[in-house]
Amino acid sequence: MPPKVLIAPNAFKGTFSAREMTMALTRALYGEFQVQAVPISDGGDGFIDCIHFQIQELELMESNVTGPLAGTTVAAPWLWDVSNKIAYLEAAKVCGMAMLGGQLRPMDATSYGLGQLIQIAIHKGAEDLYIGLGGTACTDGGVGAMQALGWKFPDQYNKEIGPGGGHLIEIHRILPGPNVPAQLNLMTDVGNNLLGDLGTAIVFGPQKGATPVQVHELEKGLSNLWLHAYKILKLNIDFPGSGAAGGIPASLAMTGRANLGSGFELLSDLADLEMKMEWADVVITGEGSYDKQSAMGKAPGRIVSLARSMGKKVAIFAGKISERSGDIHVALDQHNGDFQLACDALRNELRKL
Repeated sequence: MPPKVLIAPNAFKGTFSAREMTMALTRALYGEFQVQAVPISDGGDGFIDCIHFQIQELELMESNVTGPLAGTTVAAPWLWDVSNKIAYLEAAKVCGMAMLGGQLRPMDATSYGLGQLIQIAIHKGAEDLYIGLGGTACTDGGVGAMQALGWKFPDQYNKEIGPGGGHLIEIHRILPGPNVPAQLNLMTDVGNNLLGDLGTAIVFGPQKGATPVQVHELEKGLSNLWLHAYKILKLNIDFPGSGAAGGIPASLAMTGRANLGSGFELLSDLADLEMKMEWADVVITGEGSYDKQSAMGKAPGRIVSLARSMGKKVAIFAGKISERSGDIHVALDQHNGDFQLACDALRNELRKL
């Protein structure tokens, strides 16, 4: 009997989505091996694609909202489960870094469109929203999303602050908006706080194009947001996970309707991952760069840990590999980026098991 193979990759940022890589590997291995597939996400890029792969009867919606920069519009896809009144949204489809085509604007990028999409889903009748967080271009602490939900953040002249993290330092008051009549389930596997050396500005700001000076300004702005939330609302919005997606959970926590959850665990539950892993002899996972961060809590690392706990063989298939934690390691950069050659190498290694 040929080995039973479970294919469960994360997105290869900038090249393949998790779903695209899953389908490509399935085509490459199908026929010679028994194959099942589960594209995975930790809440970032590809979150709703992975959910739709598992629950194909969900209705794919599309709504025009503000993009990563004020004055731009994007057609943001989201999923609608009408029978259970559940909506699945993805921040990266609204204000993602990938949408800026390399022209990053760390001080100006806004989460406003995500707030608009939340409103649209609620008006549709959603009572539970599962919002994938990650891959955003903004570091605005979620203030843009809150402005779209009707909250006000006036400056000392009673004028509403502008979009983007560069204006957070101007916040002088916080005026709550209407109650949010739905549960906001924020799906992320990032545990960073809003502030400090491991906070959103210092850790993720440079990835979003922020210079050292801008990182310092963003940190001051987020601290100002925290201060006013504490003084006016008596809330501490600096908690583990509040630094995800440019700090979006910090402000959404002000609504009193937000909960943090694991994007990986949600996908695992929807896909019956453990049952499929029990069936498999070999589990293939990977991402663009499989490194120490992958092995320390990111979705591919959690796949490896789960597979190991169930006594399964593990194959790492990635763009490049600097952390060896599988039984098989195949990296695209070792084959000059040639996907077909890498797949040939993967098949040869699987045959040896």
